[in-house]
Amino acid sequence: VGGGASCLVKLADDGIGLAGLVTPPGTPSWCNGNLRQGMHVAFWRSHDRGATWQPPTDVSPPGSGTACLQDVALRTHTGRIILPVDTYLGQAIGPDNRTQPSTGKLVRNQWINTAGHFTDPHFSTVIVFYSDDDGRTWQRNRDGDLFILHDWNSNFDFVVEPSVTEVAQGRLLMVMRTALGRLYQAWSDDHGETWTRPMPTSLAATTTPAQIRTLPTGHLLCVWNQDSAEEVKRGFNRTRVSSAISRNGGSVWELFQNIQSLHETTRVEPGPIAPVRPTEMYFEPGQPAPLREAEHVLGAEAHGRWGYCSVLVLQDRVLIAHTYSDYQDHPSRAEIIRNPTDAEGNTINQKLKVLPLNWFYGGKAPADHPSLHQAHEPAKP
Repeated sequence: VGGGASCLVKLADDGIGLAGLVTPPGTPSWCNGNLRQGMHVAFWRSHDRGATWQPPTDVSPPGSGTACLQDVALRTHTGRIILPVDTYLGQAIGPDNRTQPSTGKLVRNQWINTAGHFTDPHFSTVIVFYSDDDGRTWQRNRDGDLFILHDWNSNFDFVVEPSVTEVAQGRLLMVMRTALGRLYQAWSDDHGETWTRPMPTSLAATTTPAQIRTLPTGHLLCVWNQDSAEEVKRGFNRTRVSSAISRNGGSVWELFQNIQSLHETTRVEPGPIAPVRPTEMYFEPGQPAPLREAEHVLGAEAHGRWGYCSVLVLQDRVLIAHTYSDYQDHPSRAEIIRNPTDAEGNTINQKLKVLPLNWFYGGKAPADHPSLHQAHEPAKP
């Protein structure tokens, strides 16, 4: 099973289900986009608390190029297991990635890589699989792949790395990573069998994933990398892990907080819906340097990257784990625990934060918003 993308879910008989990636024979356990096309998603079942596991069941077809984000399997109130995945379409760059530029910046006058995936050649779509028999068999959503359609006969954009939560019985909300400066969302009112077209949220984001959860209060929590277009152009990619609360089912987001950040700002207003990438880009020797926007080519005294959050909600607290690289002491390497590296060769370190539930409400006791609550009440005769 491929590392970095495993999902655990409770089964009906107190068993444990595990979804994860299966890679082609001979490939690394976690590989880059060129090799990811051969992956697929499988599901394992254990009925003795993980001591032994039954042979896997294929969720998506072998060789289909599908993958899931970590911790995205959801068991709804009906017992249905929901597993959103993404799939890659199109040609890979090639075996050595030599045509793909690197994005970076100077930190204390030394160059570091600050981002990835801004020039990926693949087109990605989202599929939702579901199981009504504890993962023994799987069905996919009935209305096809999800992707962004800006206008009829106009351009399309990808969605990738989805996360889903149950807002009400039968009603699901899914958020998706894009390259358009904000998270996108889709809704299902039939337990995940059909979905609305992905539409923009009001949450500013760089091209990184989010996780969405339903809290014990019934409110929604989103944890994601919140970055403005100006910050991304300057190379500040994944430099803010933020949270926001929706107290009306996903329409209005408020109570913004920074869980980890290089910036003081806690709420970023999203810009126009358009691709944004860092201005500083570097190609292999022998290739011409791209045109750059001088006003965004700025050095920095420190840099950090945080992302790929995993969110576990308990009754009175929330556990958030995320990757991190810290370049404050020496910009040529991450703050050291030598863990595996990601697709760009950066050291992957992990942090865990345990926060009380009221922290996400600004330190106050969780409560409904009176105005938002009244706005959704039926009109009196």
